[in-house]
Amino acid sequence: MSKHLIVGLGNPGRDYEQTRHNVGWWVLDALIARHNLQGAVKEKKAVVTSGVIGGKSVLLAKPQTYMNLSGEAVRALLDFYKLPLENLLVIHDDMDTPLGQIRLRRTGGHGGQNGVRNIILHVGTQDFARLRFGIGRPPGKLPARDYVLHPFVGDERILAQQMVDKAADAAEAWLSLGIDAAMNRVNGGEAEAKPSDQEQLAVLLRACELAPSDPKPLEALAKHYQKLRQRDDAIRTYERLAELYGEASPKQRAWAWEQVVRLDVRRYDLHERLAQHALAQGDSKRATQAWLRLAEVLQDAADWPAALRAVEEALRINPAHDRALAMRQAIEHRLLH
Repeated sequence: MSKHLIVGLGNPGRDYEQTRHNVGWWVLDALIARHNLQGAVKEKKAVVTSGVIGGKSVLLAKPQTYMNLSGEAVRALLDFYKLPLENLLVIHDDMDTPLGQIRLRRTGGHGGQNGVRNIILHVGTQDFARLRFGIGRPPGKLPARDYVLHPFVGDERILAQQMVDKAADAAEAWLSLGIDAAMNRVNGGEAEAKPSDQEQLAVLLRACELAPSDPKPLEALAKHYQKLRQRDDAIRTYERLAELYGEASPKQRAWAWEQVVRLDVRRYDLHERLAQHALAQGDSKRATQAWLRLAEVLQDAADWPAALRAVEEALRINPAHDRALAMRQAIEHRLLH
């Protein structure tokens, strides 16, 4: 059963429990109580409660990193459980949404919410579902930082508690119906403007700038360049990714080289590196295939001597390889005639 991850944003510690910034945790507590979930554990910089809601296996996570570093916990949980982004819902306070309202979104910017900002940075995209819990704007000249770190007062407190139940309903709708149908139910059919490809590109470039040693935003950027058919930019980005992985992550580095070769088959140097990498990993079959792929590319370029050398490398690994023997015979015939 594929898991779904619902993350409520907030700050750890008793001083923050009742503050506006912690409404995401309140919604998780409501879900935990509704479905009688137990057994919270600390893992991957979060307190996680697992269980089943509406027939779906769920993880309810409260990051323990403090709000501004929420992305560290979210990214760690996504990687550990190998979850796709479409299985992620983030619940957070939102000053641009009036108190008493919630909004379910498929994607969008951070809107000044630093926890969401950090999640976008760490996952390398703004394309993940989020449930905005409206807290409204601070009154007068009260700074936003002070506003979110103070409790609701008076009637606001009653209204906020009512919103918790609605937000829990919305999270359940997301689990049972999927994002589109849940949005129609929660938002009353309100249309959502999707970010343009160029807006998404700007987000990815900024994520790479802010986290130059993190491969995930760079990988997402390379894939986005492919989507935009910007082949040369995609190639350069995959090359940067291979450099970033380096000797410490040879498997991931080889994967990045493979992406470059798919985009530019005439990268003879990378064909050779892939063959050498496979051989170093003890995978003689893959090494042989890599040399033969290079031989085919060289044949297409009419570089017969180089093609023959590539075939000989394949036969050095597997002297009885039928296809390699046939290719050598055909190339030698071509060189003689």
